[in-house]
Amino acid sequence: MSSTPSRSRTRRLARHLAFAVLASLTLGAAACGNNHLGRPCELGATGPASNGQIVTVASPALECPSRMCLGGSANGIATGGLCTAGCESSADCADGELGRLDDPSDTRCKSGFACMWPTTVGDFACQKLCVCRDLVGDPTGGFTKPAACP
Repeated sequence: MSSTPSRSRTRRLARHLAFAVLASLTLGAAACGNNHLGRPCELGATGPASNGQIVTVASPALECPSRMCLGGSANGIATGGLCTAGCESSADCADGELGRLDDPSDTRCKSGFACMWPTTVGDFACQKLCVCRDLVGDPTGGFTKPAACP
């Protein structure tokens, strides 16, 4: 009996295994891709100037990998539209793109992102999203789910 068929089978199995590993790595890299949190995006709407809190979520925002653009203003601070993404904890929001502290014309988020519930109305009601800390700060004890959310 010749060992050639056995070698051929081993090579074929090695090729299939190599292909499976490569495919897994490629799909894994795509699934864990950068959401480009904080990248400027177009909201398609502007809210009135206010010292209160205003939140606008637009989707689909084609310039954002998550397809979600979040804009807000609070206490005289406005970030304009910034790419956001769904999250479970603030650690999911840690890699956001930040604006330059030394450039007052740069309205992008300067203090990082937190995971919280930015709105209780509309299509994104009660969904946790990454929100600029410039707008929401960090409350003592962390963010709590709004009473209006189930």
